[in-house]
Amino acid sequence: MKVRPRIFLIIVATVAIIAAGMLLWAPYLPRLVQEGFPAPVWPAAGSFADVAGTADLDESPAGRSDISSFDQQLQQLLAERDAKAFLAAENGRITIEHYAEGGDAQTLFNSYSLIKSLVGALIIKAVSEGRIANLDEPVGTYLQQLGDAQLRAVPVGAFLNMRSGVLLETGTAKTLSGAPVKDLESSFANPFGPLVRLHMQGLDGVSDDLTSDPEERDRFNYQNINTALLGALLEQVYGQPLQDILSDKLWRPAGAAPAHWRTYDEGGPTSPYCCLYARARDWIKVALFLSNNGAADNAFLPQPLWREFMGMQYTDTQLRTGQYGQHVRHDILDRNGQALQGRFTYFLGRGGQIVYLMPERGLVVVRFGEGLQLLHSTLYATWRTLHPAN
Repeated sequence: MKVRPRIFLIIVATVAIIAAGMLLWAPYLPRLVQEGFPAPVWPAAGSFADVAGTADLDESPAGRSDISSFDQQLQQLLAERDAKAFLAAENGRITIEHYAEGGDAQTLFNSYSLIKSLVGALIIKAVSEGRIANLDEPVGTYLQQLGDAQLRAVPVGAFLNMRSGVLLETGTAKTLSGAPVKDLESSFANPFGPLVRLHMQGLDGVSDDLTSDPEERDRFNYQNINTALLGALLEQVYGQPLQDILSDKLWRPAGAAPAHWRTYDEGGPTSPYCCLYARARDWIKVALFLSNNGAADNAFLPQPLWREFMGMQYTDTQLRTGQYGQHVRHDILDRNGQALQGRFTYFLGRGGQIVYLMPERGLVVVRFGEGLQLLHSTLYATWRTLHPAN
């Protein structure tokens, strides 16, 4: 059937009007199509800021890499959950270093939400330096133009603990220790949704929607907007871009190599909740730095603040149900018959990116891949690999 020229022109005009309207409502759509969902490894599409690292890379020898020498359960976990990189360090030395085919020690992996925990550490650092008076201070003391009065009255600590009452993303809140059910990936299904607008336009793209529901305060609700606001807060109190704050306070002191952090747009602020591309080895270094509270002659935090950041205020009973505080998670190993016991802190990212810290055992573990890995079993199997006699 032939389409008459007049009808064809009407169709074309209608499509053009709709397209123009979509671009007017969401001018970031072409960039969203070009960038797509954040890639798991570098290089990646989008805009990035450099995080300066140390130029003097004193690389330790590679750890055990032959997966056939690992504990059988660890072999199974790495294979079934599609691990791309798996590293462990004990007492400051890398003892396990395994990469799946196509990856190596120089591969830059996407942190996804792991970076949130470093933003949390920087907030505590800012408190220790007097840049933030205390965690009970209203966020509006520092971000005077952001959101409405209800939002500006919320204490800084409430954003740090994901209990701010900010309602931006929809859907069920993430549990503390279970599989995440709401994340950046699922939100991409709606390119006009608030999280995608935040991801593409930064806080300016969602500022009209920012408020805090008093009835939702003190209720755990994992929202990327909390970290986005904390990133803006850090830039305000330090007067520096977030990538420079991370480099100066944590990344370079830990001895990490240069990295790339996604920005909302070219030359704009970083997206604090996602997408730092760095080597797995550098995450080991940062984990060791935080686990040891900095260097021997230069503590990262005063001891009371460090102990709180590491969750040492929680009882063993509290840890058995999992705890979230200051943008990090805490749990406990107490399974009968296992040689490794005790508390641990961990950072968690989309798809099972994870960093474990066990200061009392001098152990840190880093894993990148696809698919959540069993939280406790991974540590048990790692310890058996390191100490087969136990």
